[in-house]
Amino acid sequence: MTAAKATKPLAQVAKPLASALALQAGILLVGALLHRNAMGASAVQAAAAEFGAGQFGVAWSDPLQKAPTSKAIVLRALRGAGYALGLAVLLVGSALLTRAASFHGAAHVGVLPLVNGLIVSVLLAVRDELILRGMVLRALDGAVPRAVELVVCGLVAAAAVWGSKEGAAPALEIVAAGVFGAGFAVLWKMDRGAWMAWGANATFHYVMTTLTHGAVFDVRVAQGSWAQAVL
Repeated sequence: MTAAKATKPLAQVAKPLASALALQAGILLVGALLHRNAMGASAVQAAAAEFGAGQFGVAWSDPLQKAPTSKAIVLRALRGAGYALGLAVLLVGSALLTRAASFHGAAHVGVLPLVNGLIVSVLLAVRDELILRGMVLRALDGAVPRAVELVVCGLVAAAAVWGSKEGAAPALEIVAAGVFGAGFAVLWKMDRGAWMAWGANATFHYVMTTLTHGAVFDVRVAQGSWAQAVL
């Protein structure tokens, strides 16, 4: 992906964007069918995302550059993880300080929930980054300015959250999803690939679900507070 001036006809954008939406809809259906098996559902969804995104040339690293070493890939993912960890700590701390959430001590659980939560977070990050950012950025590259790409990624992420809810999704949660989606897209642009965004997505999801909801710490969100959108 490049930040070159817009040269691609907008008509060429429609097919990959429509494919991304169709693939996302199919993935959500798989998740609904396998809702009792979170790990199995996330594994199938990640595999489907990898296959579908690959058909449209979405790459984990810039294909025009020399293939990165394993060390470089790890460092890129860890850099994204560091950004996400800092943001997660800031949000949790803010929620506690504003009494939008309360701390109920450390949890005492086994290793298995920690491992399962990590695997699910990693797989869901593959799914979301390839479909909601990779395919969208691939479709828009060369057709619109970079700022528009980020806005569209935010809108697509917000739409994905809205579409995944059985009932009406809270407006603040949809807005938060849009902001995070645009933020992950920024990491794609910085990294010229998926590794940094994937590391950030997986880390953020892991902290905000597994680690703060009983596996390590018990942080409970107050009903009707802003923290419900992120915790």
